[in-house]
Amino acid sequence: MYYYILESPANRATRQTYQKLRDILTNLGIAGEMVAASPARTPEELTVMGIEKGYSTIVAVGGDHHINQVATTLLDRAVLGVVPINASRQVTDLIGVTDIRSAAETLKHRRLTTLSTAYIEPDLLLFLDAEIVAQGHAKISLVIENKVRAFAYFDRAVVNRALEVRLESVHVTEPKKILGLFKSGGTVVRSESLFHGKSMTIRTDPELPLLVAGQPIAKTPCNLRLLPESLKVITRRGTVS
Repeated sequence: MYYYILESPANRATRQTYQKLRDILTNLGIAGEMVAASPARTPEELTVMGIEKGYSTIVAVGGDHHINQVATTLLDRAVLGVVPINASRQVTDLIGVTDIRSAAETLKHRRLTTLSTAYIEPDLLLFLDAEIVAQGHAKISLVIENKVRAFAYFDRAVVNRALEVRLESVHVTEPKKILGLFKSGGTVVRSESLFHGKSMTIRTDPELPLLVAGQPIAKTPCNLRLLPESLKVITRRGTVS
């Protein structure tokens, strides 16, 4: 038996999709118990309730932010299942399916992939990628395993559950004079750097939020550490990574 946590439906079409999912799950014999998130009961609270009821598999049904909320409450406590609805490619690539019928069939086969996660002090987990977006260039410093490894200006930083940080920046060079009379247009220069470690401190100037699916989950400065192979997820192929 699975415990399904539905994202709060935004419209009638989503509610109809939920009913279609119920029918599919019933036909596959894996209906389980379904609950829907709401302002009164958050996905995190419902996840804890499912664990306290004794469910060993919690299924997040919805988009990226909802899935991340459920996943980050499960660490070492239960297996995560996912039914993506209006989810990004990051989610569908992870579980190996794009539609609710295939996702339901994947739940039935129950092949597991063990994933690492990143712990954000004092009490947050990172499952899906987080991004830090600057309005124009901002300063960032990375202290990796207690050693300064990076100090730079950036436009966007992406942090993933393997504790890899990708820094992206865009610069426009000054236009050049031609024969001392005319100026040619500036050149756009894009740069990217990748850093990783088992622990990391991220500082920015100014302070900026970490966003998952556009929603803030933390802000800089923040301390993170890698939690290897800390979450089991049901995926189409079932691998250990």
